[in-house]
Amino acid sequence: MKKPGFIDLQLNGSFGVDFSDPATTVDEILDVSVAILENGTRGFLATIITGPRDAMQSCVRTLATAIRKQGTHGPLLGIHLEGPFISPLDGYRGAHPVASVIPPDIEWFRQLQKISEGNIRIVTLAPEYANSADFIRAVTPGVIVGAGHTACSYAEARNAVESGLTFATHIGNACLHTVDRHNNPIVNLLACTEIVLSFIADGFHLPESFIRMLIGSRPVSKLIAVSDAVKYAGMKPGRYRMSSGEGVILSNDGRLCLESDSYIMAGSSFTLLQCMDHLASLRILSQEELWQVGYLNPLRLLGRNPAEFEDSENLVEYDEVTQKFKLLPSRHGR
Repeated sequence: MKKPGFIDLQLNGSFGVDFSDPATTVDEILDVSVAILENGTRGFLATIITGPRDAMQSCVRTLATAIRKQGTHGPLLGIHLEGPFISPLDGYRGAHPVASVIPPDIEWFRQLQKISEGNIRIVTLAPEYANSADFIRAVTPGVIVGAGHTACSYAEARNAVESGLTFATHIGNACLHTVDRHNNPIVNLLACTEIVLSFIADGFHLPESFIRMLIGSRPVSKLIAVSDAVKYAGMKPGRYRMSSGEGVILSNDGRLCLESDSYIMAGSSFTLLQCMDHLASLRILSQEELWQVGYLNPLRLLGRNPAEFEDSENLVEYDEVTQKFKLLPSRHGR
């Protein structure tokens, strides 16, 4: 089975380019989009994490220009705004800078959406804010709202779902290392069976047991694999510094964490193709189901027709012998 590649709903950057850095240029975004495409990801949402308002506005404006310049069939499918409307609490906040975390702000989001030229497709928030439900009702269904980086109770999660929340951002991560065994945001979101769950499939963010439990908790149609790749994807192991100033360590095996706290992941250094290889190695999903969680389901969530992407010159095929995905030579010999 051959497909044009995978669809990544959470991609923060790759090959040295950071979508959350205001210094990133339109040309850099267009160049890295081609590199991402040629490494097995047919389409993606450029993800912007929490930052100062002016910095986030600048990043959104640059991405909007890149989307316009790439043309209608380019790999950049829109923007995922992962913050700043998230929990300020340590652990739940993850690697996001606490100084820029704020409650949901409907008017500012509308300004951002205008700056983005309507390209913000997903916004991640913490449902426990007092005005989260109002925000969700105000922006849906035109924008997909996901729960993530949250310490929400079950009641808060249910209220968000009933207000229009349909998605969970990287379930099982952005959480305290130890939590109440029953009342915690992972259980509370899993209990909301209506929502689609995205999960980071790189082999570092989630153990095999959690992935098996996750797949058993939902029909495959409600699961989406993401990479959460950051600028260090495709780079050599070492110590680096994020645009926020926080230090990170990229280990030889590909694990990426904060220098100040090795328990806190700082995104992934894997492409979505590498993530799908890891998922395939667990022997949980059939080949058809792997394509569903990595290609069809994210397109359906975005309301995109898979037929739009079938004429891609870059193809990915599942190799039955190695039981891994492989890139096929370009149809035009590049």
